[in-house]
Amino acid sequence: MTKIISIRVPPTLEQAIRRNAIRSNMPISTIARLILEHSLCGTFNFAVLRDTTDYLDAKLDIRLSDQLISRLRVQCEQLTLRVSVYIRIILYAYYSKRIVFVDKDGRYTLEENHDKKASA
Repeated sequence: MTKIISIRVPPTLEQAIRRNAIRSNMPISTIARLILEHSLCGTFNFAVLRDTTDYLDAKLDIRLSDQLISRLRVQCEQLTLRVSVYIRIILYAYYSKRIVFVDKDGRYTLEENHDKKASA
């Protein structure tokens, strides 16, 4: 089963995700699912990521499996966040290049972008 999660986002984030979906020829939900699944299999402490301070006047509806939502809820309970807020934080961090895909022992995970940190 799947559910639709509505996420309030800044317009710039919505546009970045939509452009990525068009470039990748993939639905937005698939792209979000891949990013979120990889966020769950890493060792990065996502509690250090901050939510955007931009005005949240755009909306994304993302269809996710019940299983993935359950796994995200575990993270959210630890961080005392709603699932939609947690998803926005992860997507914002990914599209602002604070976190990137990293190959660890043949498996991809999301980790801190050390190049971004060094240039900040």
